Amino acid sequence: MSNFARIFGVMEKRKGLHWGYLAGIISGITYGMNPLFGVPVINKGLDVNSLLFYRYGVATLLMLAFMLVAKKQIRISWKQFGLMTILGILFTGCSITLFEAYKYIPSGIATSILYVYPIMVALIMMFFKQFPSWQTWVSIFAGVAGAVLLSMKGGGGFIDWKGIALVVASGLCYTIFIVMVNLSKQVKAIPNLTLTFYCFFIGSLMLFALSGFGVHLNPVPDAVSWLNVLGLAILPTAVATITLAASSKAVGATKTSVLGILEPLTAIVIGTLVFKEAFTLNVALGVVLILFAILFMILTEKKPSSNPKSFEL
Repeated sequence: MSNFARIFGVMEKRKGLHWGYLAGIISGITYGMNPLFGVPVINKGLDVNSLLFYRYGVATLLMLAFMLVAKKQIRISWKQFGLMTILGILFTGCSITLFEAYKYIPSGIATSILYVYPIMVALIMMFFKQFPSWQTWVSIFAGVAGAVLLSMKGGGGFIDWKGIALVVASGLCYTIFIVMVNLSKQVKAIPNLTLTFYCFFIGSLMLFALSGFGVHLNPVPDAVSWLNVLGLAILPTAVATITLAASSKAVGATKTSVLGILEPLTAIVIGTLVFKEAFTLNVALGVVLILFAILFMILTEKKPSSNPKSFEL
């Protein structure tokens, strides 16, 4: 446990650009592990809402246990708790709306729409006088184009506007989450571990309420499925969110959103290697574009002349 505490202690203190990029890369890759742990459980019949509740519930308990043993900060102000409630709702809402969208439109189309969110982040940050460099814009559009190509491996189907609206809502939730973490002074003052814990805690309460306070929750099928739920809670949930917050604080919301495009790339690799999905030409081109976007942004980065403006919120 002391080794883990030391690792997370380093994660809290590192604020440089290189660390921010590394954290963003880890976040994107671990988020992309959702299919590795989630698909086997869903294939055994567990509904999405129940799976999400167990995912956030287990992550909350693991985070709380770790923070108590490692003596990490748990107490926050009431104002900060209010902001954590908003972030928790946004974070959970992103998952719920995305999974609901899959009921109306093919997952490939949903992916292509969702991963336009780096453009949404960039536009919102411009409203706050933080303008991306031309290098960042190149990375944004290359990354989005790569995500669209990856999504084209999905099946066809009729376009249902309900599905499109749900995916846009999912991307907007994720966008506002990243921007708040990057710009709010109150949120920046909260350690990444503490921020992540409260997001999961609020998310668990929200999902429990949506399940009719447990009435509509279904049990996890078997022991192997519980291991998958544990993996889901640790990697694509806890680790991914901690590093997402760390990256946003270190390199800014816009660059963090570009690094997040590693999520569909990771999902594609897992789908190809684990679930034996086809690796087509457009998928290969998408992989190349995403890798170009990430490397171009990192290698052409210049040290910013000033820190982005923060707000009291």
